[in-house]
Amino acid sequence: RSEEREWGPRPDTSCRRDIRDTSCCRNITATSCLHPATAGSLGLDLAAAVDVTLMTNRPERIPTGVKGPLILNGQRCGALLLGRSSTTMLGLFVLTGVIDADYTGEIQIMVYTLYPPIKITKGQRIAQLVPLSQMTSRIPSFTGQTRNEKGFGSTAVTLLTVDLQNRPKQKVEITHGHQSITLYGLLDTGADTSIISPEAWPQHWPLFPSSNMLTGVGGFTLASRSPPLSVCIDNQQVSAVFSVVQLPPTVSCLIGRDILTQLGVLL
Repeated sequence: RSEEREWGPRPDTSCRRDIRDTSCCRNITATSCLHPATAGSLGLDLAAAVDVTLMTNRPERIPTGVKGPLILNGQRCGALLLGRSSTTMLGLFVLTGVIDADYTGEIQIMVYTLYPPIKITKGQRIAQLVPLSQMTSRIPSFTGQTRNEKGFGSTAVTLLTVDLQNRPKQKVEITHGHQSITLYGLLDTGADTSIISPEAWPQHWPLFPSSNMLTGVGGFTLASRSPPLSVCIDNQQVSAVFSVVQLPPTVSCLIGRDILTQLGVLL
């Protein structure tokens, strides 16, 4: 549908959004800002709070302008965040999320598309919250903390205690099969995907063609991709697929959000 899509992406960004009218978030109650589509609907529809154009197939967060907790019949409850069938038919996919009963921050919808560019308009209903009763309230938690406004893995162990705005470097051990290499990776919270420079990539390790485009100030760059690799940072091990593309001369490896979120880094 032409009204849902916008062609001609800008070459310097992976997600373009209009941030007007996002200064005020509303709290969620069943009788205020969220409503079911029909009298028999199990979910409460969620709409985008801003215009967003997805330029690549990378996941993006879409603000909704509403805040937790979800209150039904005077009681706090949690919810599953799911997509809508009509949204999926448009080629926009919503990643399932869990909204905790003690979450007080803004609800954000994680989405991606296999067919960029695609435009999401402000007010477009793209997801739904299916309320769930909290059955774990009497079970002691691991941390004794409440979720509050923290989301997207914020209660996991934090990897670093230094300011990530300083772009620190960290020793990274990368393993393919029975062979490993050690690099010093630049931790970059602004990069969606992790990158290895061609000079640091072992010539006998396989590479695969990729249709993914890396975006930056210099425009779109077509990168090769690695097979799934084991990545060890600070004694924590995760799995990731790297893009292999040219980096600045002083950088051999860039660690992006795909790895940092698995390590529990608060972004």
